[in-house]
Amino acid sequence: MILTEEKTYIINVTEVDTDAELGLNKKDIMIKYTNLELLHAVLASTMPYGRLSARYRGKRKAELQSRIAMVESVLETRGDQLAKAEQIMYLDTAERSAICHYLGIIYTRLIAQKLYGIDCMVPLNLIEQPGEKKFVKYNGAYRQDLIGYGKQNAWSVWEPVGRSENSQAAFGNGCRAASEIEKINENPLAKSAACMTYYERGYLNAVVKEPERTGDGTLWFPEENYFKAYYQPFFELFADEQPGELYGSSGGFELELTLPWTEEGKRGFRHLQIGTDPVTIALMREGKYDQILKRMENVLDLSKECRFCGEDGIWVGAE
Repeated sequence: MILTEEKTYIINVTEVDTDAELGLNKKDIMIKYTNLELLHAVLASTMPYGRLSARYRGKRKAELQSRIAMVESVLETRGDQLAKAEQIMYLDTAERSAICHYLGIIYTRLIAQKLYGIDCMVPLNLIEQPGEKKFVKYNGAYRQDLIGYGKQNAWSVWEPVGRSENSQAAFGNGCRAASEIEKINENPLAKSAACMTYYERGYLNAVVKEPERTGDGTLWFPEENYFKAYYQPFFELFADEQPGELYGSSGGFELELTLPWTEEGKRGFRHLQIGTDPVTIALMREGKYDQILKRMENVLDLSKECRFCGEDGIWVGAE
């Protein structure tokens, strides 16, 4: 598949009711999404990762280029759906596991935004504790739950599950983990769910289950640390540019990322644009990350300019 190719895809998502017994009470939903919406999900899912290695100029670009190449290599287009590419079968078990893990995160992000209006998602173990360089724990352990945020303090907990040899066991574990947390900063959760991506007859599908909550746990973290975990990597991406390389477009600023072709026989390069408005750039520069999303009232409609602007105020374009 080619992520920079203008196209609309569909994915079948099965919703399982909270009180469904034996998975019998289901609802199938067909979600439509564009290549730019998928690119935005890849971008937003890539940014919080890669914290272990030292910072260096161009690191964020390299991470994003690698993740895009991965998605393009392991999925192929069949009509208006995406399917498992044959070459994934040549990878070893560890590589396939890592790919399924990241695809699960990317599609959890996309589905949560499309169906439930989740504006941001951040891994719990990348939110800093107050005044420390350590990260938030739950019950004394580091966990990889995705913490979602929607408008009006609509917090949610998501457990992404990628296709694996033990998918059903992993999905069950994800449901149990999602059921343990009841509140975030004294706010009752708007939603807690496990989201599993899997292949059916080779086609990519997903199932979302909101289990009955069995725990009464509360997560605590400063909201500003949550938004810092989400937006700081974006600022690092923009800050990697030399002065003057950010150019004005669509009422804001963009950087351009060069992508090699992953399709055989194609030569030359493609171009990905990533942008945001001047006020967001200024807030990033001042470290006021918690003010960015809260000032977003209307997402920019940039469709005529071949751009898609996410609810987080970050837009992407491709050519």
